[in-house]
Amino acid sequence: MPGEFTIRAKGIVREYLPPATFLVELANGHRLFARVPFKQRDKVSDVKSGNEVSIEISPTDFSNGVLVLDKE
Repeated sequence: MPGEFTIRAKGIVREYLPPATFLVELANGHRLFARVPFKQRDKVSDVKSGNEVSIEISPTDFSNGVLVLDKE
């Protein structure tokens, strides 16, 4: 939700789960599902297993997040 406080963290992609969802592991070992926003789904092919990514997590739900892809 725009304007809401989010937690930004870095993690490593462990698995790709169609459509545009990834299983990401954080540095502390916590795993969560990260989705790609609809407008950026054309960049999904750039994300591979083992890549380090940034994610935004809601402070009320630590099981899901949103992948933050760099704008080029």
